[in-house]
Amino acid sequence: MEKILHTLSSTLHILAAVTWIGSMIYSEFAIKPALKTLDDMKAHSINGIAMKKFSGLTWASLIILVLTGFYAAYDKKDKLIPIFHESPGIALTFKLILVTILFIILLLQVFVYGPKMGNLISPSTPKNQENQMAMTQTTKTAEVLSKVHLYAGIVIIILGVILSQLLEK
Repeated sequence: MEKILHTLSSTLHILAAVTWIGSMIYSEFAIKPALKTLDDMKAHSINGIAMKKFSGLTWASLIILVLTGFYAAYDKKDKLIPIFHESPGIALTFKLILVTILFIILLLQVFVYGPKMGNLISPSTPKNQENQMAMTQTTKTAEVLSKVHLYAGIVIIILGVILSQLLEK
């Protein structure tokens, strides 16, 4: 039974990671370039709608990643206990630091920059130079955060593979 639970947890963890990182890759390399053909306000509106529609899958993936990650760490705790002295513990530490950064970025995107952009593209917001400058700055900040989120996610996957290999020894 323990083997089945471990296999199921590992499979869900990998599936959730692929869903999360894959969606970021799709957004960065397919959606964003396609939106550049539209004017800024339309592009931001469409991007906002897409983010709202996709947020349930994102949150579900993150919850699954956290739960299965805790299970995996608990399952291998004997090999991870010397967290700063052995290779698996060091890899896990870096992975957890990056995961924390990803959560912070996600929270900023969802609760700070998303609503700010929504307010700026609202029909009731005056379309003046000050608001356009705020939209440009917010967009640039959100784009940088998205890129950091994507590349940190890729590094997390790499660290996960390295950690998996180290734990098999």
